[in-house]
Amino acid sequence: MTSVLTTPDGRVMESEAAHGTVTRHYRDHQAGKKTSTNPIASIFAWTRGLEHRGKLDGTPAVIDFARKVEKVCVEAVEAGEMTKDLSLLVGGKAAPWQTTEEFLETLDRRLQKIMA
Repeated sequence: MTSVLTTPDGRVMESEAAHGTVTRHYRDHQAGKKTSTNPIASIFAWTRGLEHRGKLDGTPAVIDFARKVEKVCVEAVEAGEMTKDLSLLVGGKAAPWQTTEEFLETLDRRLQKIMA
């Protein structure tokens, strides 16, 4: 989930990922262990900021890019490519899931394709 706050005049906007701590995942990562941290809320916080900046600057290419990044996130999950937290929710313990790096590679692959 991502929260978006905008001033009444619409010029200033804050977007943030509303998620809990990932300290345990970070410690596992530091120890060289594979982790499966869901980056979607953080990605959407950035894309919402990019889209707002694009509107303020009148740069449709920036708006389009932000929307494409969000689109590939949604499409990846809909195609069954997701991190462990989401996989457990939709498919239970036996459902396949991706590590953080694998999921980011999935998003990169999908974004490269949609941008071509």
